[in-house]
Amino acid sequence: MSETHVILLEGLLEHGRLRSHQLFARAIASPDYAAQEKSAVPLDKAFSQLVEGRFVERVPVGYVSHHNEDAAGETALLSDDALWRVNAEEFNRRFRHIACAALVREKVDEAAGHLLSTMLEITRTRETKVNEERSTAVSEADILQKLCDSDTRIDTEIIKRVLGKLAADTSELISNVGDNHGGANYCVNMRHIVDLIRIKEVEAVVRERFGGPACRIFRLLLLKRNLEQKQMAEMAMIPVKDTRELLYKLLKAEYVQIQEVARTSDHAPSQTFYLWRVDLLKVVEQVGHELYRTTSNLRARLIYELSQERETLMLLERAQDKIARGGESTVALTSGQRLNLVRMRTIATRLESSLLRLDELVLIFNVM
Repeated sequence: MSETHVILLEGLLEHGRLRSHQLFARAIASPDYAAQEKSAVPLDKAFSQLVEGRFVERVPVGYVSHHNEDAAGETALLSDDALWRVNAEEFNRRFRHIACAALVREKVDEAAGHLLSTMLEITRTRETKVNEERSTAVSEADILQKLCDSDTRIDTEIIKRVLGKLAADTSELISNVGDNHGGANYCVNMRHIVDLIRIKEVEAVVRERFGGPACRIFRLLLLKRNLEQKQMAEMAMIPVKDTRELLYKLLKAEYVQIQEVARTSDHAPSQTFYLWRVDLLKVVEQVGHELYRTTSNLRARLIYELSQERETLMLLERAQDKIARGGESTVALTSGQRLNLVRMRTIATRLESSLLRLDELVLIFNVM
């Protein structure tokens, strides 16, 4: 996207919904647009491209009628005076596709990742919801044609070989769904790929919070489903005592579950099997809640850190405003203020970086 596209999207994100003439007026008044006006994409062209790409959509008629009544009780005019908003679903869909292609690129190779991205690009307009289980079927001929039309040229034989490799992979990243007029049809198993992404991220969380041995136990339970404590200790090559401690830590965090299988009606412990397992859906839900909680805590910390230096920041903002109006301004800060400002900037940078990473994880666990 160009800077013009970004300015238009920022306007809609800031105001929620705007008419096109309001959006254009805001863009023209933007200092960023004025700075690159000579090389800018024309506003009407950039807006049309956003609409065609489904990044921007009309506000539904019922929504406009219900929420935009004027003082006389008449609803806002539609046809040429339509309200527009950012299509959040399209952004989430594209983020999902990027994440799927990135995992395939990591698990297989660059060519496979590019091929999967191309397949999703072909089928994107046929998706009716963000979290589709699978893409619609796409023929080998369509994939070849799309890749030939793109800037990235890949040999036809290489494409066919990669398609066959992905279809035969035990990870079931894509599936061959039959032939059509002599050519194979394939679909992308998006839900399965998203589950693999989530498992990868959950394992990283388990390793960070509980250590490598706990991650080995967690991975074993994902692979084997139901295991007893002694079995896990042997398979993970961890002492039984340590295995028991790690299992109960994971149980407390709700990352694993335990089930009693009694061989007698009195449920005598000596006659009862205790099976451990992982319910991935519950774990994903648990991690999703933890991510929201962590995001909230980090944002609160960031607000607190900024509030501690409010006076110094206000001095700097006033100075910047004077400079922007063509004046001159200098700010005299004490040595203590300078040190505190450096400290605040360091902490704020770290917190903002962490929040960006959390935003990505929130998308993976709560939207995809």
